[in-house]
Amino acid sequence: MIIRRTLAAMAAAGLLSAALVACGGDDGDSDSTTSAAGLTGAPITVQVFTSLNSVTPHTESYEGAQAAAAAVNASGGINGRPLEVEVCDAGETDTPAKAIACARDLVADRDVIAEVGDFQAFQEQTNTILNEAGVPNIGPPPQSQSALNSPNSFPLSGSEGAAIATVLADAGATDIQVAYTNVAQAAAAVQFNTAALQKGRGLTIKGGIPIDVTATDLTPAVTRGADGDAVALAMMPTHFAAWLTTTQAGDYDQKLAASSSVLRPETLEALGDKANGVLVASGLPLVSSDQEGIVRYRDEMARYQPGKKIDQVSLQGWLGTWAFAQVARTIDGDITRESVLRAFSNLTDFNVFGLLPEGFSTTKPFTDLPRMPRLFNSQIIEGIVRDGKVEQTSDGYIPIFTRP
Repeated sequence: MIIRRTLAAMAAAGLLSAALVACGGDDGDSDSTTSAAGLTGAPITVQVFTSLNSVTPHTESYEGAQAAAAAVNASGGINGRPLEVEVCDAGETDTPAKAIACARDLVADRDVIAEVGDFQAFQEQTNTILNEAGVPNIGPPPQSQSALNSPNSFPLSGSEGAAIATVLADAGATDIQVAYTNVAQAAAAVQFNTAALQKGRGLTIKGGIPIDVTATDLTPAVTRGADGDAVALAMMPTHFAAWLTTTQAGDYDQKLAASSSVLRPETLEALGDKANGVLVASGLPLVSSDQEGIVRYRDEMARYQPGKKIDQVSLQGWLGTWAFAQVARTIDGDITRESVLRAFSNLTDFNVFGLLPEGFSTTKPFTDLPRMPRLFNSQIIEGIVRDGKVEQTSDGYIPIFTRP
């Protein structure tokens, strides 16, 4: 199901020049999200694939994209044209049917230029379809072989899924297992974490612990996890909560780590002090930090999506949309799938409000490990859960695959 919604914001008088705007230099003082005064021409349309109705819906990616598009339009749009965001419901995690339908429908609609802020369980299938049709995929999590190898794919974040074990190793753990929700993208965490530990920290993963999507009693899995000093939790929020509840009820003292995208505000609120001490791997700066780009993200969410979640998922949608806009503003001539692909393929020293590592480039393939050339950001942010909130502990990005 595709929901069409034009995100047009009032362009305030006295906007800065297009050149400054393209670098993120606008002041974003407009508050309206209901009109696009001064913007002319057909909208430039992008689309988000995410799960709107599932066990763990992730509407935040779309909401973050909406906030970014409203801010883009408030600062002049894309060369005077409004930016529009659509969303397609990728469905549940038990079948790829809806996600595949999203990809096929997008390919068929030539008015949709790119996908942004992808956040769903079947990235391998959907990006394979997008790549075959030459549709740019901007800012997908670097979680699948397709996203890490296909020329249409432009991940922006580091691979937090590959680095859950890394934060455990950096905290002193040496006997690490990976527990994962048994779907393809989560299962890949075993392979990715094995590669990251061997290359970056000189360690190996002791083993993987699969958990069925429908499992509610995690006692057997937690018991297996006790055979070691740490467990990397590559799992959906419901399994993460169940794991912590089980460990609290028993005599378990393993170090635990999770991806920042799993640590949704409502999950942490429900867990209370049970989540304290969980280590965090994040592909982007944490939304609780005072980094300049994060402050801007929080301000734009408050202005254009008031009351919506401030978390790593909505940050991803926001970042992917702003990245698309910044690059599209530099294109001379028609903005098409082909011209966007060319522009994104030639980025050097690219950044979005300082949220990417210094020197980010799409012209330099990642060569430290095979079959991951499009891991343009091979670093992560580390954090920890304290008092129901995720706090950043690393001083900026640290490398995943080399010793810091």
